[in-house]
Amino acid sequence: MVLENYVKIKWTDRVTNEEVFQRAKEERLLLKIFKNRRHSWIGHTIRHIEFVVNVLEGALSGKKAVGRPRIQYLKQVARNTGADSYTPIKRMACNNSRWKAANQSED
Repeated sequence: MVLENYVKIKWTDRVTNEEVFQRAKEERLLLKIFKNRRHSWIGHTIRHIEFVVNVLEGALSGKKAVGRPRIQYLKQVARNTGADSYTPIKRMACNNSRWKAANQSED
């Protein structure tokens, strides 16, 4: 295995992750991969799976969880697509080409 962007950094050096990426001339891809996969999955789900859409839209009843509310999956998707609520997300997802364009604009 050849490491083209190999950078020697001692384990005792106090170097931030960002500096390590800059020295190695690399970029963080994991967060982009997560965003793309989340975006693809939610678009597919909204277009095809009725039960999950009911869950996403809050059509199921039950008790609320105790404690601080977690960031909702749809709020993350809305933040990534630039939508302000679920309705524009659903409209975009129903038009596959528009949905893909919304995802591409983030990169």
